[in-house]
Amino acid sequence: MKEFKNICFIGGGSWGQALAISLARAGYSSSIMVSDQDRKTILNENKSSSFPEVNFPDLISAFTTKEKLKKYDLIFITTESYRVEKTLTQLIKINPKCKVIITSKGFANNEGETFPEIILKKYKELNFGILTGPTFADEVAKNLPSAAVVASINKSFAKKISSIFFNTSLRLYLSDDVIGASIAGAIKNIIAIGAGISDGLSLGDNSKAALITRGIEETSRLILASGGKKETAFGLAGIGDMTLTCSSPHSRNMKYGMQLVQKNTNLDKSLIEGLHSLKAAKALSKKLNLETPIINAINDIINNNKDIEKVISELFNRPIKSEFN
Repeated sequence: MKEFKNICFIGGGSWGQALAISLARAGYSSSIMVSDQDRKTILNENKSSSFPEVNFPDLISAFTTKEKLKKYDLIFITTESYRVEKTLTQLIKINPKCKVIITSKGFANNEGETFPEIILKKYKELNFGILTGPTFADEVAKNLPSAAVVASINKSFAKKISSIFFNTSLRLYLSDDVIGASIAGAIKNIIAIGAGISDGLSLGDNSKAALITRGIEETSRLILASGGKKETAFGLAGIGDMTLTCSSPHSRNMKYGMQLVQKNTNLDKSLIEGLHSLKAAKALSKKLNLETPIINAINDIINNNKDIEKVISELFNRPIKSEFN
């Protein structure tokens, strides 16, 4: 007997499609809610513009009408992070009893609130989880081995989500740290922009190793001060995802950082999650009274138009301190 009878993905981008493809390999049918008729037509013809080389399964269908959401018992939200809160509000009105998995990596708003905080404040009865980790969508779609985390306050629910992916190449580990998983997914995109800037300036491997390591330290401080578990920063959701995102221009955030140095940013900024997370991360660190020099430095470059060389110099001329506070 299957754990969930009707599975849906809100968001027809590459990640939602990749997860649907993965579930189809385990024998689960699913539907993808998309925003335009053209994409709906393409997907219902078993084609994908995101993965033209992948054999798109017959078990996946697409629709555009929001009212159809009422029939699904498990819904994955795979939209950009800035759309998640509005999507949740609409979804709960249509289908208040559904279970929800959020895969978006960012903050809920510019005040630094996480998706779990919004849910626990507004929708206390909602059974939800956070799916995050080092996963490029095209590799999951191609059935290459990957591992990620599904975090939920409800351990039984997390285990059920992991089990539906059990016979796929996507292995999901369990966590109960929804706050930590959410923050880790947001911060790694900011650090990845910094990694792109580092590579764009040819600063070397030492520079990137330092950036990732200190980026994880800032992540762990934010998680712990927000009520999450510090160790989450050192698992798949934290260092795993940050290492992946900071190591390949396959990452939109890293690619944006590289193009920023080259003064050739032709990427769609709405898809650069690190850009949307900067103000929120700054607001959160200010609220928690935490030092986050790397996040501040990247924010100065992006939002305050500070000279990159000057920002780097200021980072390296900060007062001497112990590695671990």
